[in-house]
Amino acid sequence: MPYVIDLSNKVAIVTGAAKGIGKATAKILTQAGAQVVIDDILPKQDVKDVLDDIELVGLRPFYVQADISQEKEAESLIKTSYNQFSRIDILVNNAGVVADWDKSFAVNVKGLYYCSDFAKDILNKTGNGRIVNITSTCVHSGSTGIPQYVATKAGAYSLTRYLARTYAPMGILVNAVMPAVIMSDMLMARYSSEEEMLRHYKKVMPIGRIGYPEDVANVVLFLCSELSTFLTGQIIVADGGRMHIGN
Repeated sequence: MPYVIDLSNKVAIVTGAAKGIGKATAKILTQAGAQVVIDDILPKQDVKDVLDDIELVGLRPFYVQADISQEKEAESLIKTSYNQFSRIDILVNNAGVVADWDKSFAVNVKGLYYCSDFAKDILNKTGNGRIVNITSTCVHSGSTGIPQYVATKAGAYSLTRYLARTYAPMGILVNAVMPAVIMSDMLMARYSSEEEMLRHYKKVMPIGRIGYPEDVANVVLFLCSELSTFLTGQIIVADGGRMHIGN
């Protein structure tokens, strides 16, 4: 029989999941059988289409409107999710912003830590809890032209290593995905059209194309599955080869 990743009976929280990498991650985890909790700052009526779309491939996601940059709201997200489903197996810290220094640090670093810290005792109960953080290759390249984004994504990178070391004795595996050149509003902001952007990257990407949210979500799924039980503290680069072998 073909091998299938099965996350049935697992509960996964994905922060910042109303669009982009977060939405794609929530969808693929749902398709693998998980009950997904979607967090975002938008009112529930504004994410109905997202919930409807994901429900087409599995269980309907449970939505929590919470600003994880606020400690109390991050705590509420974790407690509400646990009270609803009596377990949490997976936490994907995807929420991120391009904003001023204070907001960037509050979401990209503090929010990641708050959610992880409040979830750790619950994840500990499963004996094989998973945390997956989303950082960026700009940590190494210094690209994007947005210093506060680069600096705070470096914070997410460092926290991945810290949390992996701290949580390993609890049986919680903490890893991260480091994307680059993924279709997004931030990427498109540099170009006058999608066609111009695609032409540019076709020449410089070793695999001849840009990435899409689903490309990152696939790596997250691997890190949430039983295929990655010997990995912790790893930051996997998902960039089509751009950083190491690209132009």
